[in-house]
Amino acid sequence: MVRRNFQRTNTILFSLFLVIIGLYFGAALLIPIVFAVFLSTLMVPVSKFLEEKTGAGRIISSFVSTFVLFIGVGLVLFFLFRQLGFFLNDLIERKEEIAAYVTVLQERLMGVTGFTLEQQKELFQDEMTSIINWIQSFISQVLASVTEILVKFLLVLIYVFLFLVNRDKFKQFLMIYISEDKKKETRQILRETKKVAHKYLWGRIQVMVLLAILYTITFTAYGLEHATLLVLFGTVITIIPYIGPFISGILPIIFMIVFGGSSIEIISFTIIVTIIQLMESYVFEPIIIGSEVQQSPLFIIIAVLLGGAIWGGAGLILFVPIFGIIKIIADHSKELRPIGFLMGYKRPGAKDTFIEKIQKKLKR
Repeated sequence: MVRRNFQRTNTILFSLFLVIIGLYFGAALLIPIVFAVFLSTLMVPVSKFLEEKTGAGRIISSFVSTFVLFIGVGLVLFFLFRQLGFFLNDLIERKEEIAAYVTVLQERLMGVTGFTLEQQKELFQDEMTSIINWIQSFISQVLASVTEILVKFLLVLIYVFLFLVNRDKFKQFLMIYISEDKKKETRQILRETKKVAHKYLWGRIQVMVLLAILYTITFTAYGLEHATLLVLFGTVITIIPYIGPFISGILPIIFMIVFGGSSIEIISFTIIVTIIQLMESYVFEPIIIGSEVQQSPLFIIIAVLLGGAIWGGAGLILFVPIFGIIKIIADHSKELRPIGFLMGYKRPGAKDTFIEKIQKKLKR
């Protein structure tokens, strides 16, 4: 018995190793496909609505749904890259002005800390120059890769269209390989998987829109420069758990410090941005996305780190919902149910939080 369990554990570990190797070396093929699968679940309701309400055929409804997705994502990418170009030009033109502001900041620090300008110059000025140069280099690389990004985006759209057209066929294909006694449970797994994928993406979009509104109001009230870029980038980057919200919150504060602002403005702005971030993480996400989509914070961090190591930036986004699907499969498997329990958000014996009570009232 012990030997059999040991062999089973070795088989699972070896299979997991092969999967990770396959994901790593198959990234170029798999990343567009996985993006397309998740985006397809987002557009399925649109396609069904067109088929039921307008009588459109499957091909027409799928094409219109894909075109809507193209317009939405395309506009975001267009404005984001456009604002990045404006920022890069402004950064080059105001390099001396930023350096002069750093000198003023150093004089303030001298009065507070007692460090002389020469001492501060050795500590900060070289670092600030290297940071500015790094930002310029980074943005230049991003702008240079626009063509590659657009080509991959068009490939994803083609996959989305084909998945929408053949969505019933893929389901039927899967059912051919499932025994009769497992078909009912398999259908349940597919329904829950589609629900989680759709709710994660659609809920994330709603949270991003709310965050963009709050950011726009705050940045406009403070007259923050390059507010449009910060709003677009700050909302899009939040799709990456933990890392995204941190960057989204810290970047506007850095802009407020670098591009001017009194001490009172900087402090009050920092407090407001922090409050917005807390609302996004602890109010908007639980209510809109839902606790059933959430996973254990430990496994979210593991998903982000593992995804970044295997698939780079795409993995930071995709591996969290992938782990959500793995949890659903584990919950429906007797052997893997402990893993599903471990990945879950709910702790045994824990009482509902205030946000979860609100969720239950909204569902009634």
